Amino acid sequence: MGQVKKRGAIPELCRRLLKAKGLVEEKDIEAFLYPKLKDLPKPSLMKGLAAAVGLVVEYIDQGYQIVVWGDYDVDGTTSTGLLVNFFKEIGVEVIYHIPNRLTEGYGLNTEWFKDEISSFKSRRFLLITVDCGIANSEEIEVIKGLGGDVVVTDHHSIPLTGMPNCCVLNPAQQDCGFHEHKLAGVGVAFYLAAGIRAELAKSTAFKVKASSVNLKNYLAFVALGTVADLVEITTTNRILVRAGLESLLETPFEGLAALLTSCGLFGDQITSEDIGFLLGPKINAAGRLGKSSVAIELFVAVDSTEAKKGADRLERLNLKRKSICEVDFENASRISSKSVIQSRFCCICSGEYHLGVAGIVASRLVDEFKFPAIVFAENTDRFGLVSLKGSVRSVEGISVIQALNDCADTIVKFGGHDMAAGLTIRPEDLDVFARKLSKCLQAQFERLANKRTFVTPVEASVDQVMDRDTLEFLNNFEPFGPGNVAPVFRDRGSRIVQAKTVGKGNAHLNVVVRGEYANYKGIGFNLGDKISAVQESPERTISFVPTKNRYRGTVSWQLRIVDLQ
Repeated sequence: MGQVKKRGAIPELCRRLLKAKGLVEEKDIEAFLYPKLKDLPKPSLMKGLAAAVGLVVEYIDQGYQIVVWGDYDVDGTTSTGLLVNFFKEIGVEVIYHIPNRLTEGYGLNTEWFKDEISSFKSRRFLLITVDCGIANSEEIEVIKGLGGDVVVTDHHSIPLTGMPNCCVLNPAQQDCGFHEHKLAGVGVAFYLAAGIRAELAKSTAFKVKASSVNLKNYLAFVALGTVADLVEITTTNRILVRAGLESLLETPFEGLAALLTSCGLFGDQITSEDIGFLLGPKINAAGRLGKSSVAIELFVAVDSTEAKKGADRLERLNLKRKSICEVDFENASRISSKSVIQSRFCCICSGEYHLGVAGIVASRLVDEFKFPAIVFAENTDRFGLVSLKGSVRSVEGISVIQALNDCADTIVKFGGHDMAAGLTIRPEDLDVFARKLSKCLQAQFERLANKRTFVTPVEASVDQVMDRDTLEFLNNFEPFGPGNVAPVFRDRGSRIVQAKTVGKGNAHLNVVVRGEYANYKGIGFNLGDKISAVQESPERTISFVPTKNRYRGTVSWQLRIVDLQ
């Protein structure tokens, strides 16, 4: 149970799901259910790749210093881990740095280079940015003045001020012939590694090592970063993530193996939900609390003992992050309940919010109110200047980066993509920013209303959905995420035979649903307030998603209840 099901008869319910996706032709069904690595776009199609590879190989041949600079989120740390491990495997020593979210902030920090340049092994050095850099034109000019060449690998939207004057890999840039314009940062880093490997395989000095590199192993990092960054899981990303999820199961990287163990992940399949709810938040905890080095040190761990220690440190940080997040979310939820009704946008400002968890709180507000959310935290820099730093999260179909572009005159700086962004504003501009942004978002909602296709539950009984063959075949629909949401099923004739509340504040609902052939366990997150109604009238219409429950060495299927009527 749990593996991608090999070709064979498609269960009737799964055939209905495919049709709902517009997949009727056999070739289209085949491409969706069984994505192949050979169908990935060629690296050479990415604008700037040849120049970037040439520059990297030149620095390798000359033995000059190479520095990898990443972001502190999952996409950034997995991008850094991918490249650092790749360079290590081909025998190239590099320095890496992940900035401290709370003291250095996002993007390049020229002061770090001024402080560290004396320790570089050569006066000339090459900086490779991953998941950042596209908005750092000024900083890049300073770094070039210090003796550095720069290769920017990024996926965030191109700033209105234009691109930096250096070698850039970003599928979002103009005239880029790459087929997928919405790669994650780690996807761009993977393509750079693929290009370097291909070029070094031609050289005398590195031919043996480069040729022996199995790039499939690095797709585990790609899966983690892509899913966690809420990038659309379509076409190229679907191929990369599907292969990456399989790679995670047999990863040769000690750090990733220790991370899986610490999350209780075992069995024969890892899903996008495992990344979204278990792996991603734990990796992110390090950067959110200003300890980003913990995650990258885990990714580059050389043995199981070191990896176990790193995974334990992440676990402790994650517990602390959860505690902080609960307090901030409760406060934010109370404040935003009125503002979201008035403006379709949550705009919260308080010096009490922890900057590191603002993105998580924003995501939870999106889940609660079903509208884009922004959480601001007050930040005082070393000169005593106060600013508001915000994290934005969106709903499918609404581009927050477009909205921020439309009101850029009220923002100090910003960056991101359709589903998530970060920004800095002046405290005195908060009201005008909120009003202008609300208008921009309102316009998007109005356009979306004319063309939006909501995720409509598929009518099916719990017995039909929980049929073993159907469940096994549904694995072929993975990975789920933006652009390929998990199917929701609706059973109008359910009977709940057991129900109790669980979790902090009895927030969640634990149920047993009686089917025609069996009983099925289910969990309804944040549905604890339904307990009285269910006990009074157990005959219910339930909307649910089948999910896996791992507990004490066993894996079982359960219903994740998303609605009760």
